[in-house]
Amino acid sequence: MKRVKVIEKSTLTLKGIKCFLEREVKPFGTSARIDFPKEFIGKKVYVIIADE
Repeated sequence: MKRVKVIEKSTLTLKGIKCFLEREVKPFGTSARIDFPKEFIGKKVYVIIADE
């Protein structure tokens, strides 16, 4: 799996949001995964990592 460069930003502006979900990233072998409903299969999804 290729590595994606992470760009840190303090603000984010989005238009045309269809849904907003909060999920926990869970371990999956040597990687990680996020469970989403089947209705999002084939859709473009953006993942935002938040400070807690």
